[in-house]
Amino acid sequence: MAINITTARGNIRIANSVLVKIIANVASGCYGVVGLTAGNGGKVLNPNNISSLSKGVKVKSENGKLSVDLHIATTYGINMHTVSDSIRSSVKYQLEHFTGVDVGKFNVHVETVKIVD
Repeated sequence: MAINITTARGNIRIANSVLVKIIANVASGCYGVVGLTAGNGGKVLNPNNISSLSKGVKVKSENGKLSVDLHIATTYGINMHTVSDSIRSSVKYQLEHFTGVDVGKFNVHVETVKIVD
């Protein structure tokens, strides 16, 4: 899947893998996030493998806006609501800044909690 944007100067096509990389990179940098998961409550995905990361990030275009489902693992002891809000805010801002496309729905699914030393 790709996002197509029409401007006065022409068309822009953004590959799904680019969107996944942006989302995964920004989300992974948020406080309390251990990593992305595949949506099955299992292990944390390899951050260096785009095909692996795409299992934890689903992006669709709905009515001219992006719709995102993000599956994450968090650190034990943190407030999951606060982390989810932080991720939603940071990723939404960066996606809109980099792509120029508005983000509509943004669902964060906390799949597992990890104890980090």
